[in-house]
Amino acid sequence: MKLLLYFSDAFAWRYAQEVDFMPGYWPERRPLETVLGYSSTILPCLVTGQPPQHTGVWTEYYRRDRPQGALAKAVVDSRLLLTPVNMARLVLFRFARKAGLPAAHKLRIPLQFAHHFARHDMDYRRFPPVDLPVPNMGDAALARGLTFFFRYLDHGYDLATQVRDLDRVFDRYDVAFYYDPSVDGHGHRHGANVAKLRPDLDRVAAFCDAAWRRLDGQPDAHMLLFSDHGMTDIARSFDLFATLKPWRLGRDYLVFVDSTFARFWYANDRIRADIRGALRGAPGSFLTRAEEERYGIAFDDDRYGTDILVADEAVVFHPSYISPTFFRTKEYPDRATHGYRPEAPSAYGIYFRHGPGADPSRTRPMPATGIYDIATGIMDRATIPAPP
Repeated sequence: MKLLLYFSDAFAWRYAQEVDFMPGYWPERRPLETVLGYSSTILPCLVTGQPPQHTGVWTEYYRRDRPQGALAKAVVDSRLLLTPVNMARLVLFRFARKAGLPAAHKLRIPLQFAHHFARHDMDYRRFPPVDLPVPNMGDAALARGLTFFFRYLDHGYDLATQVRDLDRVFDRYDVAFYYDPSVDGHGHRHGANVAKLRPDLDRVAAFCDAAWRRLDGQPDAHMLLFSDHGMTDIARSFDLFATLKPWRLGRDYLVFVDSTFARFWYANDRIRADIRGALRGAPGSFLTRAEEERYGIAFDDDRYGTDILVADEAVVFHPSYISPTFFRTKEYPDRATHGYRPEAPSAYGIYFRHGPGADPSRTRPMPATGIYDIATGIMDRATIPAPP
């Protein structure tokens, strides 16, 4: 048995439709219904088949209060030091992020609030990208006596090099998982524009075609091409911090502003009601408890927020802690993003299947949590003893 899992981050369903991606090639072609969140949320769901409330990971950052250090407290208490130190932290953050330093993420939150938040140890170059309390595809393969391979492909990777290595990978491993971030990275930069993304889409097609040519003829070879979400062109931004100026951040309330989520904690119910009232006209909506349950983020505690505001499709909250800026007038740096409600038209990813079991009659969206069952089902059939 050989199973190739090719994960193309942010490969939108509408891209495949607009360019007629690999026509006639994939017996089973379906949209993928995403999970409310970012890649840090959805990838754990893909590789475990579990919703966020079971993986424990919804967004990268969550609330975890701890004592403020003496030096940090002295800076925060100083009217002269706090602003220049926060600006210096942002400069260091940008350099550290470009250098790929793990500590970079500690610098993007203003110093006066940093002790309230922690970050999951996310690293997409490993599998799984974060420690999880439930089994993942790699665990499933090893439990069945199958060998498992993972590779993170750099943006715009060299196709010829990876294709040459396929024979070695297929000789040594039963299950191979490739993570390709190129479509996501270039989609943020250039927008959800298939003309600009065509080189990345063509590279995906060429890799899959080369891989299948090596697998074709094997009676138990399988290939899945899938993504985690789509991509949405940004139409406008909204400044939450400006709207919330009447309240004291850090005293009356705390908020973690992601690009498309704002997660709130309040000092009391009256402030909660006032802030929700002030945001009634904002381009977004607060999740109900029923919606949190439907999206799989109904946690028993409030580590991800007492209230969660989700931006409308094509809106970003800016500035935010994910895209910090020195000046409120600076435009949001990306042309497109994701992290909208799963039912948003632009949010759908892809699920394509080749090999035994691929069924052209299946056209309904594949839930992101369903990829795990497909992959482990293939593994199960490969490890069932043959009849005597």
